[in-house]
Amino acid sequence: MRQDATTALVQAFTAPVVRPFMAVFLDYPDGPVRLTSLRRGSMLSIDGAEWHGTGVLGQISALEDGAELRSYGFALSLSGIPGNFGTYLRGQDVQGRRVKVYIGAVNERYEVLGTQCIKVGRMDAQDVASGETTAINLTCEDVMIDWERARVRRCTDVDHRARYPTDGFFKYVAALENLTLKWGK
Repeated sequence: MRQDATTALVQAFTAPVVRPFMAVFLDYPDGPVRLTSLRRGSMLSIDGAEWHGTGVLGQISALEDGAELRSYGFALSLSGIPGNFGTYLRGQDVQGRRVKVYIGAVNERYEVLGTQCIKVGRMDAQDVASGETTAINLTCEDVMIDWERARVRRCTDVDHRARYPTDGFFKYVAALENLTLKWGK
């Protein structure tokens, strides 16, 4: 599916001085991690949230979209992350958590000129290598993978109360299963 650049992003890239960057949002269970490819130690504010510069964001595999209704996976290799994040990242369960990939531009004072989300997906697995800096290899699935997953729901009180704890709509279904009704003559 073709995605055109936003007006703000097009104007940002026509500015006299522009520094393009890639950014990745990782929605970890203990709190989100926001990283950019801008110089290490730099901080950006995008939509009121702080994004950390890593200097070298790493590698992002081809971000595919197609006409078929199926999942297109992608991989992220993130490096240059400060070493103290290694322990935090290693202890996170990433299966099914959100990931977003952005493209953007800043001026010479590192003020954000424009950003655009270019891919949304779900994390599948991660491999964390720690040292002076931390590196992460993440495999991700497109959000379209949800179309391929079965949604099994039952018309039982237990299943219904899992979604709506105070609603007793199916409270008597189990009692009605084996109920014998006597009809008159």
